Amino acid sequence: MKKYYLQKTNYPIRISILRFFSLLTIFLIIDDPINYSQNNQQNFEVTPFIGYLFPGNLKTLEGELRIQNHINYGAAFNIRTNDELFVEFLYNRTDTEVRFKQEYYDTIKTLFDMSIEYFQAGAHVETETGQFRPFAAFTLGAAYFKPKDDNVNSDWKFSFTAGGGIKYYFTDNVGVRLQWRFLVPIYFSSTSIFCSNGICSIYVSGGTYIFQYDLTAGLAVSF
Repeated sequence: MKKYYLQKTNYPIRISILRFFSLLTIFLIIDDPINYSQNNQQNFEVTPFIGYLFPGNLKTLEGELRIQNHINYGAAFNIRTNDELFVEFLYNRTDTEVRFKQEYYDTIKTLFDMSIEYFQAGAHVETETGQFRPFAAFTLGAAYFKPKDDNVNSDWKFSFTAGGGIKYYFTDNVGVRLQWRFLVPIYFSSTSIFCSNGICSIYVSGGTYIFQYDLTAGLAVSF
């Protein structure tokens, strides 16, 4: 009877403990993905994109060089540094055609094909962290102009880009990125150094001869 009594009294206790741990396990299973979805932030984002580049024209003494509007493509790789800020690495390329319109004439002559590549790094800021994520980006780097003609030299230029757009994430890891962006190659015309009382200052003057911009759409994948 004693043995039966002990089993009888401990059985409800065991059932209660089992129920408690079962409910706790179910709660943790259900609650953990919710907390993960709400609090988890991916540290890396890769966005291949395609769009349309408006490369601009270049005025000369004899006429106007016209770089044709064309499709461009590339990729952006972002590394998160805090809730809003990323370090962005950008590659942007277009393959286009250069034409020449002579001054005072309506004739246009095709000169050569040319590729334009931008190699950039800079800052990318998200202003929201939900599904809709407006952002702005600014980068510095180099632009490479490569004519597909052996008689014309290639050229590297310092450059910067500035733009913004919006990202919409369908899931925690996949979304779309829509963006407009200015791409500005810079030339430096002169550099001067002035020293007085042991203090030296450097003055650099320059400008840009073409003003480019693009509109792109890409698939953003974060992990």
